[in-house]
Amino acid sequence: ITYNNIGQLFQSQGKFEQAFEYYRKGFGERSSTFEYCMKNLKIKEKVLGKEHPDTALAYNNIACLFESQGKFEQAFEYYMKDLNITEKVLGKDHPNTATTYNNIAGLF
Repeated sequence: ITYNNIGQLFQSQGKFEQAFEYYRKGFGERSSTFEYCMKNLKIKEKVLGKEHPDTALAYNNIACLFESQGKFEQAFEYYMKDLNITEKVLGKDHPNTATTYNNIAGLF
């Protein structure tokens, strides 16, 4: 958890290389993390469906991973997939939807 917290601190300062180093210490190689996130997404889509809140969360997790790597266009794409599901399934005034709005705002 400590490595992750330090990584988040660097990320919030726009120091993505330093953030990446601490995330890697905490989570292992990012390529492996991405692969596991994608496996998670595929399982959620298959078992729960493409319009389930947990599937939206899987998109959000991938977006966060892209954001942590400084890949903001990809992060935006996955945050929007999350948002489309969340607004449709939970509504525009749901706390999960608000969190997604906040995550998107953090990209700018």
